Amino acid sequence: MPGDTTAGRGQLNRRNLLRIGALAGAGTFVGLPLLGACSVDDGSDSGSGSGSGEKVIGNGITEKKQLAPFDFNGAAGEKPDLPKRIAWANTSDAEFFLQITRAIESAATARGLEFITAIANDDSAKNVEQIETFLQRGIAALCIQPLDANAQAPLLKRAIEAGAAVLSLVTPPCTSQVAADQYKVGNAQGMAAAKYITEKLGGQANVVYFNTDTIEVLKARHQGALDGLKTAGSGVKIVTDIQPPAITQDGGFKAMNTVLQANPDVNVVIGGDTYCLGALAALQAAGKAKPEMYLSGIDGDEQALAEIRKGGAYKASFAFAYPLMGYAWGQFAADWLEGKPVPQVMQFNAIELNSAATIDKYQADMKAVAETWKNSAEYFTMLGSIRYQDREQFINYAA
Repeated sequence: MPGDTTAGRGQLNRRNLLRIGALAGAGTFVGLPLLGACSVDDGSDSGSGSGSGEKVIGNGITEKKQLAPFDFNGAAGEKPDLPKRIAWANTSDAEFFLQITRAIESAATARGLEFITAIANDDSAKNVEQIETFLQRGIAALCIQPLDANAQAPLLKRAIEAGAAVLSLVTPPCTSQVAADQYKVGNAQGMAAAKYITEKLGGQANVVYFNTDTIEVLKARHQGALDGLKTAGSGVKIVTDIQPPAITQDGGFKAMNTVLQANPDVNVVIGGDTYCLGALAALQAAGKAKPEMYLSGIDGDEQALAEIRKGGAYKASFAFAYPLMGYAWGQFAADWLEGKPVPQVMQFNAIELNSAATIDKYQADMKAVAETWKNSAEYFTMLGSIRYQDREQFINYAA
């Protein structure tokens, strides 16, 4: 979830990043690779100012290095003098972003923090303006995702210098970076499709792959998926490998309609859930959706999980634990205010959801974030350690 030559399209493409989007790198190295009743920031102040004085923090960590597992019992240090407020600079109302929103707010409420958010609707200039408003108002933590990394970077560094924790999906600079091994994610999706092709389709498949190559780190996911598909043998034909015009179901619908005009016998479609749900709708509208087809997405969108439960063409979704991440962010913001350490990296694993049983477990875990977020090794690994007083060790490169 997620460069074209047009800025607007480039901004829209950021939605697919974790979708978990979401994220590259691997192993134990830096940069491996949710709305309820929340307050929406309108620029008005309701607390103290920017708090701690700014600190010259240099360039941070610019090269990968090995990190130890994060220790929740690490020693606390100096406490920042900042407002008890956490901000989430959201870029769209995509379901997985709203999951993050709800989870951050839940943790913030549990720890006595004010939660503010704003949605930029994939508008980079608006996103920058909203972050500026957050900083002027005063915050203890800023949660962020990529939209226009170059425009965001100076603001993120300014936030860190002022003492705030910056909790980021990939985009540096940040005190804590969420990432995933994108090649591994794509390869898992491709391998699962190859297994189905071999076992259920006699090794013969006409495949549509929806990529998101305008986000640099997701090119690794693309390659991983193609490498996985190749393991099914020579009977696999990639009839189309494209990026839809927008990261929306409508974008996937339109792209699939075009594909079907030239390739009416497509029987496998993989990519992000948003694209693939649109593609499923196009197949259904054309009367071509069949239970023996194989569609799989990435992100664990609720609609995708509902389709998988039906037992039809949509066979799997590779999900990221966005609610756990959002809840962790809210908890880490509160810990940061107390001078406690937070992890420098949260490395996510994509979980294959391909049955009612796997979906039930995943959804139960996502509903119990308050009880499970510290014991969630199945979903992500926490690495490294950073506190307010040593924030010059911020991460300053994209995974």
